[in-house]
Amino acid sequence: MIAFAPFMSQKPRQDLSGTVVDSLEFARDGGRIFGSIPVAALLRLSDVLVDDAGALRYEVQGERDLQGASFLMINVDGEVVLRCQRCLEGMAVPLHVAARLRLVAPGAPWPEDDLEDDSADAIEAESELALLPLIEDEVLLALPLVPRHGRCEPPRPLKDEQEPSPFAVLAKLKKQ
Repeated sequence: MIAFAPFMSQKPRQDLSGTVVDSLEFARDGGRIFGSIPVAALLRLSDVLVDDAGALRYEVQGERDLQGASFLMINVDGEVVLRCQRCLEGMAVPLHVAARLRLVAPGAPWPEDDLEDDSADAIEAESELALLPLIEDEVLLALPLVPRHGRCEPPRPLKDEQEPSPFAVLAKLKKQ
């Protein structure tokens, strides 16, 4: 497990596996981690991908508002190749994630205005918050439920894959 020191957070990071932060301290200190993640490193995402080539650019930024509430901003940009649910071919889907997560200290009451305020989702603050799964969660939430091209044809069987028509078999029997 890699511990994170907020004051050393200005370097790009390629490998986030095992990277954890103290989320409240990270937000209080205005920590920032950025870089790129190979799409293949997002294992839960692999179930919906046609191709896991490429990388996603990410940035995780901590901040506090004037009332003292702590937040994590997560930005992810890139492209993933999903399977069109109409034609079953691969389709490139641009990905732009901009999530704002309000950190709630363990045992603290959840914000009452959370249901009415769409500007941030609340999560429980952790002293060892793993960043890669957090980023992957936000990417999964940003994917379309049913990816499909604007216009495409349903899949057609290849000529070699077509089975003979049952009527063709009957026609042969009739000729005998």
